[in-house]
Amino acid sequence: MNSKEKKSINSAPKEFRHFLLFLPFLGLTLINKSLENDFYFLYPTGQYIIENGFPVKDFLSMHSEMNIVVQQWFTDVLFYLIYSKLGKLGMIAFVVLCYMAFCCLIYFLFYLVSGNFFISAICAFVSDTVSAQLFFSTRPQIITYILLTFELILLEKFVKTKNQKYLIALPFISLALINCHASMWILMFIFAVPYVAAALPIRIKGFRQEPCCRLLPLIICGSVCFAFGFINPYGYKSVLYTVKAFENADVNKYIGEMQPVDASSPAGKLFLIVFSLIIITLVFFRRKSFSARFVLLFAGCCIMAFVNIKSIAFFMIGGMAAFSYFLKDAEIKITVEEATENNKIKNKAVILLLAVVFIGITAYSFIAENQAQTENEELYADLNKIVDILNNENRNIVLYSGFENGPYLEFLGFHPYIDCRAELFIKNINGSYDYIREHNDLREGSIYYKDFLNKYSFNYLVIDRTETYFDNDLSRDKDYELIYQSDYNKLYRAKKQG
Repeated sequence: MNSKEKKSINSAPKEFRHFLLFLPFLGLTLINKSLENDFYFLYPTGQYIIENGFPVKDFLSMHSEMNIVVQQWFTDVLFYLIYSKLGKLGMIAFVVLCYMAFCCLIYFLFYLVSGNFFISAICAFVSDTVSAQLFFSTRPQIITYILLTFELILLEKFVKTKNQKYLIALPFISLALINCHASMWILMFIFAVPYVAAALPIRIKGFRQEPCCRLLPLIICGSVCFAFGFINPYGYKSVLYTVKAFENADVNKYIGEMQPVDASSPAGKLFLIVFSLIIITLVFFRRKSFSARFVLLFAGCCIMAFVNIKSIAFFMIGGMAAFSYFLKDAEIKITVEEATENNKIKNKAVILLLAVVFIGITAYSFIAENQAQTENEELYADLNKIVDILNNENRNIVLYSGFENGPYLEFLGFHPYIDCRAELFIKNINGSYDYIREHNDLREGSIYYKDFLNKYSFNYLVIDRTETYFDNDLSRDKDYELIYQSDYNKLYRAKKQG
């Protein structure tokens, strides 16, 4: 007769442990398997850099006088090389590889922090699947997530071992970030703040904090990391990119992921559910002792996540790492049968079945993605019809298009009024004119549309379904005619040839 006993999950059968490690890879079914809108300006930028060097004036929109900073130039080149050789499948494969690397690093970080296998596996599952659902796509941020996770691993290794060799790689992470995704470079220093604060010997009345590590090596390393940030094609302009870009309120209006977290968006709902469960869990598993660096890391990542949707990803890295530390002493026991030969076979059969189910779900996800057109794919198909019309017009084209349609039209060789590189269209960065403000005023009906049309002499205008005011004005304008209409866009043409 088989005996049963209560065992900690941390000492559960290896098959069950393998299954827990396997869970985060379920996120492969959730990652975006379409080309993101941003890809359509990233690709031609990478091509331009390969063929002509680093641009200092805009070559994609109609505003060729604008100064530009290609803040993710290395990613642009990488995406161009992958797509030109392997196409869409190659890009999606790259996203999958980045996600798998992220999964491995996240688990390693959480286990390094907590030393608790079960807590690390479950926290990694939550972090990975939320990140897969919301953030893993053909954008530079997938590289950023890997680099920031690696940074925290190195800082934790330094704290635990007191060995300064783990700081050596940090300046190279700074170098990689500034060239792959300069707008996120500042996050490297934000993630390091809790470690610097925890390294300070603080004594306030009855409170005393023992430093977690030596402060001087962190300060020296931080200084070197800052210096390495200037090693990029645009020098100090890349370093200041984030500050200049996101201090402009009009930019944040255009970028959905820069909106505050609330229950009105799918991403906000998902995060609020996860965050509520985290708080409830912390209430039941309160620790008597605490670590200053993890309290600060958790609090800082919480604040960032609620400020904008984009920063939910950073909570899933830093905030969840701190959460795994808070639960490091949690121990859950389950009833486990004595390991007989029959039980071993049963365990392996269950694991095999789960693996088959996982492979089936993954395969179905890929097949379904290829068979069913997403809304974005339908939009691009609609834009292709508009491009066919434009290509058959026997006149020079001066094209207006809005924020979302711009990149795809640029990808196909046109030079529209604006695109979703929102930061480049503010005067702080381009040194020319605040086009983002002008476009926002046009969308809201704050400027007279005729003055706008006369200023640029557009002879074709692609109007999307969000540009209600502008569309209403054009529909009543005797100088323009509607030549194409769909559920997504309208195409207007100036009646006067020119």
